[in-house]
Amino acid sequence: MNLGVGRANLYTLFAFVFLASLIGRSNASLGDHLPDFRECVQVCKTENCQNGNSVLPLHHRLLLWTCPAECDYTCQHVITDRRVSRDPPMISPIVQFHGKWPFRRLLGMQEPFSVLFSFFNFAAHWHGMSRIQESIPAWHSLRPYYMMFGYIGLASWSFSMVFHMRDFPLTEKLDYWAAGANVLYGLYLAVVRIFRLDLESTPYRPTLRRFWTAICVLLYTLHVGYLTFWSWDYTYNMIANVVVGIIQNLMWTGFSIFRYRRLEKSWTAWPGMIVAWIIMAMSLELLDFPPWKGLIDAHSLWHLGTVVPAVWWYSAPILLKLITALYNQSHICAMASPAVKKAITEAALQYTKPEGKVFEYGTAGFRMKADLLNTVVFAVGLLASLRSKKLSGQWIGVMVTASHNPAEDNGVKLVDPMAEWEAYATRLANAPLDKVADVYDELIKEIDMKMTNPARVVFARDTRASGSRLVGVLNAALTATEVEFVDLKYMTTPQLHYVVRCKNTLGTQYEYGEPTEQGYYEKLANSFKKVMRGVKVQGSLTVDCANGVGGPKLRELMKYLTGIDIKVVNDDVINPDALNFDCGADYVKTKQRAPPSSKAAVLDRCASLDGDADRLVYYFQDESNVFRLLDGDRIATLAASFIGDLARNAGIASKLKIGVVQTAYANGASTDYIEKVLKLPIICTNTGVKHLHHAALRFDVGVYFEANGHGTVTFSENALKVIKNTEPQSPAQQHALESLQALTDLINQAVGDALSDALLVEAILAHKGWSPKEWLGTYTDLPSRLVRVEVNDRSIFKAYDAERKLESPPGLQGTIESLQSRYNKGRSFARASGTEDAVRVYAEAASRSEADDLATRVANAVSEAGSA
Repeated sequence: MNLGVGRANLYTLFAFVFLASLIGRSNASLGDHLPDFRECVQVCKTENCQNGNSVLPLHHRLLLWTCPAECDYTCQHVITDRRVSRDPPMISPIVQFHGKWPFRRLLGMQEPFSVLFSFFNFAAHWHGMSRIQESIPAWHSLRPYYMMFGYIGLASWSFSMVFHMRDFPLTEKLDYWAAGANVLYGLYLAVVRIFRLDLESTPYRPTLRRFWTAICVLLYTLHVGYLTFWSWDYTYNMIANVVVGIIQNLMWTGFSIFRYRRLEKSWTAWPGMIVAWIIMAMSLELLDFPPWKGLIDAHSLWHLGTVVPAVWWYSAPILLKLITALYNQSHICAMASPAVKKAITEAALQYTKPEGKVFEYGTAGFRMKADLLNTVVFAVGLLASLRSKKLSGQWIGVMVTASHNPAEDNGVKLVDPMAEWEAYATRLANAPLDKVADVYDELIKEIDMKMTNPARVVFARDTRASGSRLVGVLNAALTATEVEFVDLKYMTTPQLHYVVRCKNTLGTQYEYGEPTEQGYYEKLANSFKKVMRGVKVQGSLTVDCANGVGGPKLRELMKYLTGIDIKVVNDDVINPDALNFDCGADYVKTKQRAPPSSKAAVLDRCASLDGDADRLVYYFQDESNVFRLLDGDRIATLAASFIGDLARNAGIASKLKIGVVQTAYANGASTDYIEKVLKLPIICTNTGVKHLHHAALRFDVGVYFEANGHGTVTFSENALKVIKNTEPQSPAQQHALESLQALTDLINQAVGDALSDALLVEAILAHKGWSPKEWLGTYTDLPSRLVRVEVNDRSIFKAYDAERKLESPPGLQGTIESLQSRYNKGRSFARASGTEDAVRVYAEAASRSEADDLATRVANAVSEAGSA
C-alpha cells in the first residue's frame, strides 16, 4: 500500500470484485454509436471547422482544444440534454462517450473536480514532505525513502491533474506510468520499512536492499516497456497494479496487527486502518454513476477520498511515533512495551531465586552449582536480547557451560561481551523476580539503544545433564523479549564463537566462513591440508577430551582430516559424573601429571582438552618417566616462533608487528625466552579472554595463550592484506606465504579453540621436525605451583597491575612480597577466581621445593585474610 496517499490504491479492491467489468477504458462507448450524436458532430465540423470559421477562447486554445474536439464536446451535451428531457423519460438517459461521462467543462478542464481533488492530494503530499523535513532528522535512515515516496506522489498527482484536464494519448500514458510507479514504490517502501532494509547494521541488509531495488527497477522497466513497445493493454495494466496493490496492503495490514499486539498502542494499527479507509473509498468506483450536475462522479469522489488517508499518514502521530519514536537514533530513551514487560515478569516468576545469594558476572560469565542458575540464565537471556539490539541486530552467542568445573556445576556466558555489560548482567541477575522487567527497562534507558532493532541470539551447551533445563530457561527469556533465536544443541564453546562470527560477517569483505558446524570442520580440515603441504605428522597424538563435548566433536572433525593419527580417550559423555573427573586440561595443569587413565608410552605426544574444548595443554613422559607439561606458555612461544620464521622467510617481517600477550600466570622463563630469544614485544594484561584478545589486536599478529592453555592468534586486516598481496620472489617465499595464508584459516581467530590449536601445534611440530622433547628444550620452566584457596567472599580480593598485585585486603600484598623475597627467583601473586568463591595462588621459584613452599605460605596468608 502507498499508505493511503498514492493513486496506487485505485486498484486495490478491483482484485476482489468484477475485475473484468471494471478494467480497461472503452474507446467505443454506447454514446459513440448514437446516430444523432454522429450526425451532430458531422454537421458541426462541416459548418464550423472547414474554413477556419471557429474562433475558440484563449483558455481553451491553451489547453489544446481544437474545433473538432469542441464539436465533439458540444454534441455530447446536446444529445445528453435531449435524452434527459425526453418524455416519457428514458431508463438510462445519460450515457458515456469515448469511455467517459459527459462532464461539464470548467475553464477548459474536462473533469474539473477530478483535477481539483487531485490537487488536494498533491497538496497533501507537499505539506507532508515538509513535515518529514521538519520532524525526521536528516540522518534518519528511513527519511530518504519517505521523501522519495513524497516525490513520486507529487509526480503521480501532477500527471493525474494534467490527464483530467485534457485526455490525450500522451497525458494518458504519463498518468498510467506515474500511477504504476506509485503502486510499485508503495510495495518497495513496504518491504524496506517492515523488514528494515534501510539499516546498515548487519551485512545482509544492504545486500538484500540492493537486490530488492534491482528487482523493482527491472519490473517497472519491463512494465513500461510492455505498454509502450508491445501493447497498450488496459487489462494487463489493471491486473498488474491490482496484484502489487493487494500484496502491499496485506503486508501493511499484517504489520499493523503484529505491532498492535506487541505494543498495545492504538496508533500502531493506523496503517491497517488507512488500508480499510482506502478500500471503503474504492467502493465509490464500484458504484459508478453519471456525474452530478455534470461535474462530480464516483471517480472524482474517490480522488477526494484519498486526501484524508494522505493527511492521516503524514500526520505527526504516524511519522513521529511509528517512525521516529520507534526508530530513535538520537539520545531519547526507549522503553520496553507493556506487553514485553508483562511477558518478562510472567516468565521470570516461574523460577525461584536462591535466598541471600549474590550473583556476579566474572571472567567466565556466571558459574556455580547448576541448581542455582535458573534465574541467572534468565537474566543472561534478557541481556543477550539487549546486546543484540544495541548492535542493530547482530547475532549474540550464549554458551551454557562450566568448562573445567565439576559435573554438578554449570554456567552461562555471552559471546564477546564488553566490560560494562558484565555490570548489566550482574544487575539483572540480582534483581527481584517481580522487578526484573523494571530493571530491564532501566537498562534500555541507560544503554541508549533502538528498541525496535531486531534481536538475534544463537546458543549452545556442553554435555552436562543440567544443560537442557537451563536452555529451556534461556528459551523462555528470549521468547518473552521477542528475540529471533537458534538453538545449536551440543557444541564446544569455540564452535559457537565461530558460528557467531560467521553469521555477523556473512556477505561482507570480512566473511569468516560458513556459519554451520560442518563449515567449521571443513574450514579446519582444508586449511590443515594446505599447511601440511610437503610435510608429514610423525607419530600419533593422544587426546584426553575430559569426558566432555570435545570428544564427539573431535571424532566428527577426524572424519574430515587426512594425514594425522589421533587417538581419542576420555570421551564418555553418557555418564554425566565423568565430566572433568581425574582428566582434562585443568586437572593436568593443576596436578602436574597425566590423567590416571593415561596409557601413553614414553615420548608419546599427549594433549588434554577441558570440558568445553577451549583449553589445550600438551604433555609427555620423558625417558626417565618424568611428567613434562607443555602448557599455554609453551604453545604461545611455539606459535610465535613459527609465525616469525614464516614472516622472515616470506620477506614480510618488517611489514608486520608480531607480539605476544601474557597474563600474570605466564611462567617467568617463557617471558624471558620471548623477549631475549624471539625478540618479540610482550603485553601483560588481566586474566580473561576479552582482555587478552583486545590486547592481541594491538599487533598485526597477536599471539595470546594463558598458561592454562586457553588462547589463539589474531591477524589484523593489515596482516591479511600483506600476506595476500605480497608477490613471492622465490619458491621458498611462495611456500612461506602460502603457509601463512593457510594458518589464518586454520587458527580460530574468534576465540581460543582446543581443536584448532591442536592442529596448529601438530602442523608446527611437523614443519620443525620436532618431538615433544625438542619443544620442551627451547627453555626451562621455573618450577611453579598453583593452589586453590576457598574463601568466604572472593570479592574482597582486589587486584591491580594486570592482577599481579593486591590492593585489598589491606596488608596482604606486603606479606606476599616479603615471602617471595626469601626465595631464589621467587614470584607469587593471589587472584580471586572469576568463577567460584576461591582465590588462586600462583608461585614460582628456582627449585620445586622452593616453589611449593612459597605457594603454601602465600596460600596460608590468603586463607587467613579471607577468613578475617
